[in-house]
Parts: sequence; C-alpha cells; structure tokens
Amino acid sequence: MREEIKRKNSQKDELINQIIEMEWEMFDHVHNAGGRAPCQDDEWTFYTMRYSQHNAFSADTLKSYEQDLLQAIREGRNLLTEKYAYMMEFTDPDYFDQNLRDHLPRISPEKAELVDQIANLLIRGEKEFAEQYPIFSGTGRPLFGTGEQDVSFHIYAIGELKTYSVRTLLLYLQDIHKERNPSFVIHRTTAEFYGYKNLDDAEQKLRTR
Repeated sequence: MREEIKRKNSQKDELINQIIEMEWEMFDHVHNAGGRAPCQDDEWTFYTMRYSQHNAFSADTLKSYEQDLLQAIREGRNLLTEKYAYMMEFTDPDYFDQNLRDHLPRISPEKAELVDQIANLLIRGEKEFAEQYPIFSGTGRPLFGTGEQDVSFHIYAIGELKTYSVRTLLLYLQDIHKERNPSFVIHRTTAEFYGYKNLDDAEQKLRTR
C-alpha cells in the first residue's frame, strides 16, 4: 500500500497502518466468483474506510485485532475472505449452506451472542447518526436488507464481527459502552478524508450539491 496515503500522526496511527497493511494483503487475495472487483485496486478508498473504522477502536482493541490477523496469517486463513463468506449466509443462503458453511471457523454460542449484541448496538448508533445527519447517512449502505449488489450495514457488520476473536469482541463492546456511539467517530473521520471540515460541513455541502 502506498505510503503517501497513510496517516502518521501518532502511535495509534502506526498500529492502524500495520493492521490495514495486513487487511489490504488479504483483500488483494479475495477471489470473487465474477472475477476481480474494481475495489480491490482502489487503495485510497480501502484505506479511508478501514482507517475510519479502526480509528473508533481503543489501542487495546486494535492490538487484540492485530493478534487476530497475525494468528490467521499463521494458520493460512484470510479474514477478509471469511468475512464475505459469512455475509453470504444472508445474501445467498443456499450457496452458503452447500459450499461455505463447513469451511468456515465454527461460531461458538458465546461469540454468536457477542456478535448479535454488538451488531444491534451499532445499528442503534447508525440510526442515531442518521437522525442528526440524514444526507450524509444516505450516502452509505442501507441499514437493512439482503441484496447482493448493495449489502446492508447490518449484514456487513455481522460478517466482519464474526471474524473477530471473542477477546476482541469483548474489548470492542467495552469501547462502544465508553464511546456510546462510535458511528459519529467513524463518519467524522470519513468526512475529513473527503475534505470536509467536520460532519456539519459535510451535511451542509452534500445537501446543496
């Protein structure tokens, strides 16, 4: 990944950059049924989205997730491939049952409960964000739905959360309770990447576009 697109303002940025490098390598090797996707060659957008997501994590959660990635690498697993496979349980359940379910790590009852709990909190956070910034919110994923071409926030969140270890999920849950709503942190960071001063600036300019 090109160095010039990375943020390098703090030790947390250094950790985030290390994580995104591993994620980018995994993303580059995701095999799609319809061939390589254009987004797999778009480093800037990938970095923007992943940095914005990780910037809402505490250092402890980031370090735990880094360990998840390193363990997956040692085991020859691709967490990005697994994330998209888990999403297909909702977007293409027949294909998931026939071709994917038996090849994915088993989700324990403890992890399943944490995934549902966190996903519900994230959805609530996105709804709160949409009430305050409806135009900005409307530029993102739909909150619910199972369409393959426009995967919803809910399905995307569940797919990603299932790739985290229980340790990381517990730390992420703590982060959410401390931050109350990470959606505002994530979207504010994204707005800054796109050249807006803050969320209010983004909402106003998007409204008049």
